[in-house]
Amino acid sequence: MQIGGSVTGSAVVTGDSNTVSVQFQPATLPEPQAVDIKAELAALKAVLIQLQSEDQRKINNALEDAEIELEKPEPDKDEVSQALDRALNYAEKATGFAAAIDNLRPHVEAAAGWLGKHGYKLLPLVGLAL
Repeated sequence: MQIGGSVTGSAVVTGDSNTVSVQFQPATLPEPQAVDIKAELAALKAVLIQLQSEDQRKINNALEDAEIELEKPEPDKDEVSQALDRALNYAEKATGFAAAIDNLRPHVEAAAGWLGKHGYKLLPLVGLAL
């Protein structure tokens, strides 16, 4: 298979004789100024701390990194994005993540809106696409 161009927001599935179901919901990102990123981070944290994971400490550390960056007068959105990406990637392996996706989705969508170009990578982690 060869792909020419961008597949951002697309689901590409390959395989043989297996049944695969891939579902992405289109994301509607809010304008950055409409997002209270600290409140969204607190909401994400509230959901993620309920998961059962061997990586819970890593999830917490990544969220703390995002919180520390957001305390700066001019937070680096790339740093916040990387911290959230780490937290969600660790959380993705946790027991209960699939059940928590519906609770995570609106907060990830809002955070991605605030992050702008830095936030698009977070969307597929909760089944969203642009």
